[in-house]
Amino acid sequence: MGEPATTYRPRITWLRGLALLIGVGYLALGVAGFVVTGGGGVGSEPSRTAWLFGVSAPLNIVHTAVGLLGVGASRTGSTARLYGWLTFFGFSGLTAYGLVAALTDLPGNLVNVNAPDVWLYACTAVAGLALAFVPARHRDR
Repeated sequence: MGEPATTYRPRITWLRGLALLIGVGYLALGVAGFVVTGGGGVGSEPSRTAWLFGVSAPLNIVHTAVGLLGVGASRTGSTARLYGWLTFFGFSGLTAYGLVAALTDLPGNLVNVNAPDVWLYACTAVAGLALAFVPARHRDR
């Protein structure tokens, strides 16, 4: 008699799962931003929000691109780590820009960043750092 058939179940590590979660979240935010703005809109406009987050055409493009990259990066652990580095550096910069733009209320806020955006970007930068540094545990069975 032959050996019993085994079913292959791919395991999603926390690295891949977190990259996927970040990706899906930003993809949803980007699509919602396009729905709210109708594809247009640049500059500071406090009433232009999706949920709590400020939206504009450039910001929607960035959110959608980050979401698609996250979904794609969730395929392997090494791409999830690379995505972690990219999100850490990119969102650290966006956090710094957002702090200046949201706290000073200058007319140079071209992408309509507000305080909830700053918190989201800071949390995303920390999650990216976790993706980049925290080791994935592999268990031998």
